[in-house]
Amino acid sequence: MAETFWDKVKKGIKVSTEKTKEFAAIANLKGSIFTLDNKKGGKFKDLGLKVYSLYKEGKSPEDIFRDVDGILEEIKNIENEIKQKEDEIEKIRTESNIKEEEVKEIEIEVKKEVKREEAEIELKKEAEEAENSKKKKRQE
Repeated sequence: MAETFWDKVKKGIKVSTEKTKEFAAIANLKGSIFTLDNKKGGKFKDLGLKVYSLYKEGKSPEDIFRDVDGILEEIKNIENEIKQKEDEIEKIRTESNIKEEEVKEIEIEVKKEVKREEAEIELKKEAEEAENSKKKKRQE
């Protein structure tokens, strides 16, 4: 049987049974931060596209800023969420005497797992699109 994500985390950082709950909480928070970082990156992309589009339309800098203020607020809110999660991780780490290196190892494993899951989702999406394309061609 293949080693699970948690088996790897436990093995890689030699988790003691009394800290498993804390490591799991940190891993969940790190996963949320990773997702929020990706979301923030998407918002920055949206921001750039919107600014450039408005610039091409000949809008003044003041009008552009006014039109993108909502996106800027969303980015700020995401950054605040990330900060709260990082603070929570630090609190757990401090209260449980978890070393910073152990948290970094958890983060590496979480990123690997999230990327693997994203790749699986993308493959499923591509397979569905190919199947829908085949069905559409059959109907024509």
